[in-house]
Amino acid sequence: MKYDVVVIGGGSAGYVAGSVLARNGKKVLVVEKDRFGGVCVRSGCAPSIFLYDASFFLTRFTELGNYKGISIDVKAKDPFKKRNEVVDYLSTAGEKLVEDAGADVIKGEARISGNSSLLIDGKEVEFDRVVIATGSSPSLPCIKGVEQGITEDEAVNLSFTPTDMVVIGGGFAGVEIAQFYARLGSTVSLITRGRILKCLSEDARNAILTSLEWDGVKVIENCEPREQDGKVVKATCGELKGEVTVYATGRKPNFPVGLNLLDVNYNSRGIVTDQSMRTSNPKVWAAGDVVDKERKVAHSAMMEGFISSLNILGRELRIDRLPVPHVIYTDPQVAVVGDVNLATSFRRFPINASTRAIIYGLTEGYTKLGIDRENRVVYGEVVSNNAEEIVNLLVLAIKLRMKVEELALLPLVHPSVSEVISNAARAFLNLDVDVYREKR
Repeated sequence: MKYDVVVIGGGSAGYVAGSVLARNGKKVLVVEKDRFGGVCVRSGCAPSIFLYDASFFLTRFTELGNYKGISIDVKAKDPFKKRNEVVDYLSTAGEKLVEDAGADVIKGEARISGNSSLLIDGKEVEFDRVVIATGSSPSLPCIKGVEQGITEDEAVNLSFTPTDMVVIGGGFAGVEIAQFYARLGSTVSLITRGRILKCLSEDARNAILTSLEWDGVKVIENCEPREQDGKVVKATCGELKGEVTVYATGRKPNFPVGLNLLDVNYNSRGIVTDQSMRTSNPKVWAAGDVVDKERKVAHSAMMEGFISSLNILGRELRIDRLPVPHVIYTDPQVAVVGDVNLATSFRRFPINASTRAIIYGLTEGYTKLGIDRENRVVYGEVVSNNAEEIVNLLVLAIKLRMKVEELALLPLVHPSVSEVISNAARAFLNLDVDVYREKR
């Protein structure tokens, strides 16, 4: 078999690249060794956010009902069954979309066999170009008994709520898992060798620490696991017991077998590409978590799928990583976009000054903006319910290199929570009239 382009991987980057290329007349094969959807659908975004939503409804709806003068009694039934149904639907939809675009799909593991060929279950496939979109997998610590625990991927796919749980790792996945299982009924201990969410500002960190404490999560920073013995984790801070121990200790790129035969540059962080998603081999492109980059998130992978496929079709596009946001699905959510190091001045606006947030009843958090010396918006930080949606305004502002005055004078709907973005911008110009000023 001979193809114009073979895409290895059916995740966020792979299904996009395969679909775009096939829609534009290329003979395309997409190879997926497991199920379509990649980390996002199978063990990241979809199952994790589903359980976040379920736990939010379970713990917040009665409170919101009381705020509105409505009696709401919420009980858990079987969120795990419904989660599985959503994951199955999204995985199947991804595969059907690729086939609908005109690409061939083969289930199996692709092994590179030469500069222009690969093997799938022993059958040779030749290609003119290849897009490697093989994603990432959990990276476990080298400690005795680690096999007695489960990975972050397995944690979001559990079919029950453990009585107690030890979560090891204070990054995005560890904190999310700790909170939603605590809300579902587990007694949770979260340990991390440094500080939790160390990449965030102190304001954002403290907001999440307060929320975790409220939900009963025992957070122990500066603590490292040394050994797991059955249900007991022996760590530098003592012994912790959990029916389930979750290792949310980072991820590593999934390199296809035989990658060295393609003569591309790669390291422990991933395959090296330029901003066009080209590798050092002109026949080879890479996209998604397998790439050596900082922000390994699904929306970045999808954009790289678009960029790589369009460039294969003859365009000359380059990825812009500055406006790629990060979202942490905690309560409140945290969203960050841009580069804080480019900012020379900051202003913030509290969510409890938002008319819509006051009406709705969820007023925790704030929005913070950073601008550079030319008054362009270069950084944004949102701690709020629905930060995932609010931050998209800042993605546009940073992508378009908007001046802060332009953002401040946007006629956003009033009342809406997204107004916190323009209100934060107005704070730079002494126009934040919705915030009480201290009397002088």
